[in-house]
Amino acid sequence: MIAVTVVLLWLTARAVGTQALLAGGQVFSPLSIAAALLAGLIVALTQAIRWKVLASQQQITLGFRRAWADCYASAFGNMLLPGGLGGDAARVAVYRNRGRRRWWSPLLAVGAERLSATACLFIATAIVLAASAETGGALRSVAVIAAVAATVFLATAIVCLRGVPARDQVIVWSSSALSVVTLIALFLLAMAQLGGPNHAPVATVGLASMSLPVGVGGWGVREFSVGALAPALGAPADQAVTAATGYGLLTVVSTLPGAAVLAWGTWRRALSLPR
Repeated sequence: MIAVTVVLLWLTARAVGTQALLAGGQVFSPLSIAAALLAGLIVALTQAIRWKVLASQQQITLGFRRAWADCYASAFGNMLLPGGLGGDAARVAVYRNRGRRRWWSPLLAVGAERLSATACLFIATAIVLAASAETGGALRSVAVIAAVAATVFLATAIVCLRGVPARDQVIVWSSSALSVVTLIALFLLAMAQLGGPNHAPVATVGLASMSLPVGVGGWGVREFSVGALAPALGAPADQAVTAATGYGLLTVVSTLPGAAVLAWGTWRRALSLPR
C-alpha cells in the first residue's frame, strides 16, 4: 500500500509537476485549520451516532462518549495505517468478544456504518457528475461509473442493515448524509483557500477515490484520480491536484484529535497496571 501511494504520487508529479502537489501546503490558515477540526468533530459525532445504533442491534452496549472516542480513534487509524481500513479493523478487534456472535457482531456493525456513508458519498458523486455532464461527454461516462458503484454500495448497505428498525435506519442514513455533506464542504473550502474555483465534481471524485482501500490515508489515489479525470471534469489538472493535496492536509488535521484519544486511553491503562 505504501508503494502504491508513492507510485501514484510520482505519476501525478510527472503529469502535472511537483509544484502542483507542493502548492497544496498553502491551504493552511487559522480559518482552514479551525474548519478542519470542526469538520472532523461533525464527522466523528455523526459516525458515533451510527456506530452506537448499529452496535446496539448486535447487542453491543456503548455509551455515546465511548462511541465517539472509538470513531475519533478509528479515523486517526484509518489515516495512518495502509489501506484506509486499519482503524475500523482495530475497532472490530476491540469488540470481538462482545455482541451476539463474537467477531461477526462488531464486523457487521462497523461494516454497515461504513457502507452507509460510502453509499451516500457515491450517490452524491453520481448526482453531481450527472448534473455537470453534457450529453455524450466524457463526464457522462464517469457519472455512469459512479452510479454503478453507488448502486453496489447501496445494495450491500441495505443487506447489512437488514433487521434494523425503520427509525434506526433513518438515523443511520441521515447521519451518513450529513457526514458526506461536511466532507464535501471541507473540500470546497480547501479549493477556496487555495484561490481556485469551487469545483464540486473535483471534490466528489476526490472523496470517492479516497474511500477505496488503496494506499495510505487516501494519498496518491486522490491526487492521481482528480488529475487524470480533470479534463473530463472541466478543471485544470494542476489546480485539481493542488486542491486534492490541500484537502488531504486538512483531513490529517481533522483526525488529529483521534491521536489524543489514543494517547489518553494508553495513559489511563498505564495508570491502572499493577505496580
